Amino acid sequence: MIPEAKIAEIRERSDIVEVIGEYVTLKRAGVNHKGVCPFHADSDPSFNVNPSRQFYHCFGCGVSGDIFKFLMTIEGLSFIESAQRLAGRYGVELPKQEMTPAARTEQERAREALKRRRLILETAAAFFEDNLQSPAGAQARELIKERGIDDEIARLYRLGYAPDSWQGLLDHLREKRISATEVEAVGLALPRKGGSGYYDRFRNRLVFTITDPSGHPIAFSARVIGSGSGGDGRDPKYVNSPETREFVKGKILFGIHAARVDLSKTREAILVEGNFDVVSMAQAGFRNVVAPLGTAITDDHAIILRRRVDNVVVMFDGDGAGRKAAARAFPMLAKVGLAAYVAPLPDGEDPDSLFRKGGEEAIDSLLAKKKGLLDEIIRSSAAASDGSAQDAARRIGKLGPFVAAVQNHMERDVYRQLVADEFGIDPRVVFSHLRGGGSSTTGSQESGAGREETSIPGTTEERELIGLMLDQPGLCGEVEERGITTMIVTRRLQKIASDLILGYKRKEFDISEMLSGSGDDSAITWFAARAIKPLFKEEETGREALKEIEQRMRGTFLKQGVRELDQQIRLANAANDYHKVLELQRGRTEIEKEITYAHQAFDKDPISD
Repeated sequence: MIPEAKIAEIRERSDIVEVIGEYVTLKRAGVNHKGVCPFHADSDPSFNVNPSRQFYHCFGCGVSGDIFKFLMTIEGLSFIESAQRLAGRYGVELPKQEMTPAARTEQERAREALKRRRLILETAAAFFEDNLQSPAGAQARELIKERGIDDEIARLYRLGYAPDSWQGLLDHLREKRISATEVEAVGLALPRKGGSGYYDRFRNRLVFTITDPSGHPIAFSARVIGSGSGGDGRDPKYVNSPETREFVKGKILFGIHAARVDLSKTREAILVEGNFDVVSMAQAGFRNVVAPLGTAITDDHAIILRRRVDNVVVMFDGDGAGRKAAARAFPMLAKVGLAAYVAPLPDGEDPDSLFRKGGEEAIDSLLAKKKGLLDEIIRSSAAASDGSAQDAARRIGKLGPFVAAVQNHMERDVYRQLVADEFGIDPRVVFSHLRGGGSSTTGSQESGAGREETSIPGTTEERELIGLMLDQPGLCGEVEERGITTMIVTRRLQKIASDLILGYKRKEFDISEMLSGSGDDSAITWFAARAIKPLFKEEETGREALKEIEQRMRGTFLKQGVRELDQQIRLANAANDYHKVLELQRGRTEIEKEITYAHQAFDKDPISD
């Protein structure tokens, strides 16, 4: 755990405009900075960043938070990871965990080893990129050009070229004082069969740099050019780095770093099969595209996507293998609560070939026709049935795990009904045999512009009071002294008011901390929107407003007391408890006197006396 004092120091040192500005183009607008929201399909700039209060708020989709939450959301980091990244960036030294000297030495050794491996991989990536632009890379550049990929996209995905040489990379790294054994350890070199020396793993290939979600190169995927350096035309089309400490195929998706902003913005991922599919889709304007690396979709892949999106559209190749792979992906996606769709490609096509033949319009048209993935799995299974009861029973039984993977109870029932309809089976039979488990809660939560508008919390007076305390913290002492916050009846607003007073007393008026972990709390959402636009800029104006707010709140508070007493009087009358009626009527008279006195007192302007 990171101590609260260190979290506060990180927040204080961090420049929220600088950090968010790396993902969003921000322009100054008064006290705020504005830009297009990275978390929903924003047409007009509705995303506001307040540097003095160190938080952001979007008036389009309602998201808000501090610098930690921004990094957590857009990069898929945990809170600890986001804090560590900011601490490293802004020079905040985090306390070291208590450990033995031996354990500390081992930790330092591991940290230095990681830095070394990252240096080797980054140097290799730069080497491949430089070679792509060299005369030797002409054939690779021609291949990229044939695919319709421009220089911007090539740079975004760090495309490169491995020269047709047995030791081109090894020689380059040796000049950087990197040994051949180190190069082998990161998967870039192979030992010669005779046992004397090493040679480059990738030769005469177009190289795709595989990065982790933070953008660090961790491996490479290389496509053969022509017949390959072997000269016999039998080289595999693609060669990937072997699995290493940093690279585990089932835990990384190609393109995840380049797609991170658009994944957050659209809350939807397009899942394709190949590297060129990802790059071609990006060239067509779709940046929320990722691909597995020579492996089927895994549970880890699904978790990576769930941290960033709500929906996944599967666009696998238009052949039998592609359709089977799409079907196998469904349980993994559904189990983590992702809504899964499919955009079936024409026979023999993949996203890359479709883009080359029909351009952006062909991709757009295909995505517009997307369908529920499980819907298509059910319909396809029913269509392939030979019509016999035996075949139908077998196929329905195989659909059981797919239906059971759905996390929403109502959706499971709808899919059971669809199975019955497609196979022409009595629904009672299907429901009795497809009783898959799962949570009754909704699997995917709506977010961004698609969610329902949250209600405005509390009364007008309660919100006005909190807004005033927010704009003029110096009045918090008087608000507490006069007991005005005791008249706030909305519990969440009452908590916000208490936090503001506590912050005033501690002289730590940190709005961003109050907003952290806000989730879908309508009170915090309203508070964020109010905090981004200060209204009371002068204390004297605030005092005048406080007088009016208190008068209205006290009047409302007392009138509510009268209504409650009237209700009790009616009950006492009904019970013939005339002694209690008399007592309650005396109390009602006292409150009415207090209401009259309050009006007279406010007329004398007690706050300014």
